[in-house]
Amino acid sequence: MNRVAAFGIGSTNFRSVVATPEGEFLTDVSVEPTRHRELGQQIVAAVDRFEDAVGGIDAVGVSCTGLVDAGAGTVHDVDTPAGDVVSTVEVGPPVAAAHDLPVALANDCNAAALAEWQFGDPGGHDCVVHLTMGTGIGGGAVEDGRLLRGESDRAGEFGLIPVAPESDRESTGVTGAWEAFCSGRGIAEFARDLARDYEDHGSEFADGGCTAQDVFAAARAGDPLAEECLDRVDRYNAAGVATVCNSLNPGLVTLGGGVALNNADRVAEGIDRYLDDYLFVDRPEIRPTTLGDDVGLYGAVATAMADTTGRDIVGAQGQESMTD
Repeated sequence: MNRVAAFGIGSTNFRSVVATPEGEFLTDVSVEPTRHRELGQQIVAAVDRFEDAVGGIDAVGVSCTGLVDAGAGTVHDVDTPAGDVVSTVEVGPPVAAAHDLPVALANDCNAAALAEWQFGDPGGHDCVVHLTMGTGIGGGAVEDGRLLRGESDRAGEFGLIPVAPESDRESTGVTGAWEAFCSGRGIAEFARDLARDYEDHGSEFADGGCTAQDVFAAARAGDPLAEECLDRVDRYNAAGVATVCNSLNPGLVTLGGGVALNNADRVAEGIDRYLDDYLFVDRPEIRPTTLGDDVGLYGAVATAMADTTGRDIVGAQGQESMTD
């Protein structure tokens, strides 16, 4: 296998590239809006373009937000930036029918954890956790190259850790869920809720146009409501990260997603400030991903190679090779 069409699909952006199994990008990365109800057709069109550009594709790897049924090639409960949920999207069958290519599909956050192990900088650690903090919050854990999948491929839904069980805020039916406060959508909604308690302040956060980036910008400018909101977000982030660490005992935690990468210093400092209040195990190394916005694409490549070999990727620490 020489050419993998890799797709990193989030709630907002649909990223694609052709890569080698070693993670070398053979084309420029293409970025376009995600068409949530037409993902299969969107991938088919991209593979058409890639085959014309590079002269043939050997496999397709897809890293996608949502609840993935890899066997059926479908994704369920796909969030949109507007907060809508698309119940079921076919990904694998349309691509296989159009191009007769093997299609490997994984949840984006799980795939990103594989990418950190294979293509990132695991730093000699045996257990690596990746956290994606974007429109929602998710993640994955890899130990000795093996992805923790769970009984029904649902492992890594870290955003549903209840960090504030006394709250009325919820996500996906989980009361007090981490992502209900600290994801891109959650921060904006949390700021709007807090604004209702400010009689003479906070009107700029009260309407539906407020975004998480607006809250971060306002906090940098000294806005008291934004500062209060993000201080509470810092605590919830620390509690969420500590819960993951206490459960899995990783040596390295990498952070990705728009919220974490666009506000790297603030997010990292907030976690660092409060982490020891909640942490039992030894403090791991915590840092932004070295793969940046391309972590989903690398995850798609790693997923395709794992699917081809019939096992998870374990090559980065000198064990089995991705191309064995």
